[in-house]
Amino acid sequence: MKTPLQHRIRAAGLLLRNDEILLVRHEVAGAVYWIPPGGGFESDKDDSTRDTVRRECREETGLAVEVGPLVYVREFAEPVAGRFHMELFYRVDTWDGRVSLDNLRGLGGDEFDIREVAWIPRQELPRLPSYYPAELLDDVWERLAEAQPLIRHLGLQR
Repeated sequence: MKTPLQHRIRAAGLLLRNDEILLVRHEVAGAVYWIPPGGGFESDKDDSTRDTVRRECREETGLAVEVGPLVYVREFAEPVAGRFHMELFYRVDTWDGRVSLDNLRGLGGDEFDIREVAWIPRQELPRLPSYYPAELLDDVWERLAEAQPLIRHLGLQR
């Protein structure tokens, strides 16, 4: 019999500027990885996953964002942590403000894991220690250029 996993919904924003993508660098237990700004749906703060993207982008990047269409759905299990994640990636159509980590102060949690937020040039992505999802390397650039991208399910990743 399988051990039940806690379900977690995560929503993130995909922000492209010319040939750069906005990513957040996390360091957790010695592991370094870069991901689009986002986080877990919080029912006491968010009415929808688009609200999650708005809130998390403000916290993690300092930017106020206008959330566009859903682009990717990714599922993955984290058995050691006892979680199963459903991750939604939305295109961010416009934003306002200055990139900063200042809004993380005093929030706890991610405040201690997030080390940097930066516009990463497309050609620099392969040089990062790790980044998620893998589609940031190629697929995302063409998909986000479409007026109404088709939603792509990235499958169950382990």
